[in-house]
Amino acid sequence: MGFLFEYQAGQQEQAAYNFNADINERNAKAADQEAAQLVFTEEQNIVQFREDFSDLQDSTNQAFRYNGWIAEEGTPLKVALANAQEADAEIETRRYNAAVGAQTISEQGVESRLQGQLNRMYGKAASTRGKARAVQSLISTGTAVAKAS
Repeated sequence: MGFLFEYQAGQQEQAAYNFNADINERNAKAADQEAAQLVFTEEQNIVQFREDFSDLQDSTNQAFRYNGWIAEEGTPLKVALANAQEADAEIETRRYNAAVGAQTISEQGVESRLQGQLNRMYGKAASTRGKARAVQSLISTGTAVAKAS
């Protein structure tokens, strides 16, 4: 009867490892979604930034005109170009940071997938170990019965 307990113990241990592997896979999928969401959200923020920047440029040009400057030449033009250059740099920085953040999150997903694969391997090993123990128990029992006879 002991061989059945060994066999079942191996099967239960495998089930536990498989359960953990399923959790790892779920975490990996969540990380993939989080990485995509990070990039999407930052692109939405960039759209808002561009709208805000456009409003700033319009206000700046209006202020120059109010003070009697021609906003499309000389110092006002230089200010507008410098602002646009800074805005472009800000957008590129935001995209870069989003890409780096998404890559970090994606790597966590890869790590979770690898951990899941490892858990499945451990589960198979536990199942095999339980079967081997069951056979060993059965052989021991058979040997003990044969010696007793």
